[in-house]
Amino acid sequence: MKLPPFSVIPLSKDKVREGFCSGSEALDHYFSAQVGQDTKRNITKCFVAVDNDNQKIAGYYTLSAAQIPLPGLPKEIVRKMPRYDAVPASRIGRLAVDQLYHGKGIGSALIADALLRSSDSSLAVYALLVNAKDKQAEAFYLHHGFIPCIGASHTLFLPLKTIGKI
Repeated sequence: MKLPPFSVIPLSKDKVREGFCSGSEALDHYFSAQVGQDTKRNITKCFVAVDNDNQKIAGYYTLSAAQIPLPGLPKEIVRKMPRYDAVPASRIGRLAVDQLYHGKGIGSALIADALLRSSDSSLAVYALLVNAKDKQAEAFYLHHGFIPCIGASHTLFLPLKTIGKI
């Protein structure tokens, strides 16, 4: 039986992070220097796409708890919500793919994994939230069906009910 080309797993100490290069200095620096501390402090969880042939990290994302203020949601969604100040969400804090793996669907697979992990959580989660770092990242998330939050530039969300459509 042949393994799939990639596996998405929680980041562990035995995974070599050196050499990861997404082309974004900020994302690469965070992954090499800070993500370990954030996971130890339980501020975020980090998941990595690992190439099953060579065990190289092809991409990563971080996931943490968040909320979306009700006024940030479109009116048609707000009408169906209880009158709370905010709805629960999971947040992709950072997502990056190594340049060697660009164009291979790793980013899409990481979003799908984040959706599944959020829906499998023992906590109630309405949506997956993301703050896109620039217009290119925003276009990537819009392409995947994310909806812009009202009044918060580059902030987008994807209702977890979307999983049924993927």
